[in-house]
Amino acid sequence: MMAKQYWSAKHGGYIKCPVEGCNHVGIIITTAHCRLEHGMTQEEVRKEYGLPTNVSKLNRKQIERLKNGANK
Repeated sequence: MMAKQYWSAKHGGYIKCPVEGCNHVGIIITTAHCRLEHGMTQEEVRKEYGLPTNVSKLNRKQIERLKNGANK
């Protein structure tokens, strides 16, 4: 699957799960996350919500706010 490369962050960065309302931020979005949290495959998530969002260069406090659902 070609989209696999987009489910992991570039070195030193983070990505955010594309599913609306999901605040999962990490260096990868796993197939297990998609299946357990959303009941979908990564391909199904990609088709419905797109690819993960790059949130690189954030500090720990900003990442925690993203995980907790804050926009800024």
